[in-house]
Amino acid sequence: MVDRSRPFVGKFPNFVDPRGSLGVVEFADVPFTPRRIFWIFGVAEGETRANHGHRECEQLVFVQQGSVGAVILDKTGERSEFRLGVGEFLCVPPRHWLQLREFSSGAVLGVLASLPYDRSEYIDDPRELDS
Repeated sequence: MVDRSRPFVGKFPNFVDPRGSLGVVEFADVPFTPRRIFWIFGVAEGETRANHGHRECEQLVFVQQGSVGAVILDKTGERSEFRLGVGEFLCVPPRHWLQLREFSSGAVLGVLASLPYDRSEYIDDPRELDS
């Protein structure tokens, strides 16, 4: 059993044959019931995305194309860094601040979220993770 109170990484299956590649996410393998999906693409070199946390929402960030770096801070200030490639995912629990960075050229990320969009649920300053 995975400790959902801490960030964790995993990998979804990818199937490659002469026709191309197919990546699969079985929702039974997602540690929460997704209520929203969005994707991130076209990020310019040197730019970052996310730069916030959530009070209640869990997120699962997965790489569909290319690669991306991720930095997570928890409420104690502990920092974790990850590098994700195609098919790999990072599960981000509530009250963890996330920065996505070092996008490869042409990178595409999908994000599954446990809650619908609610701007008031965001934590923009990592020093406010425990409030």
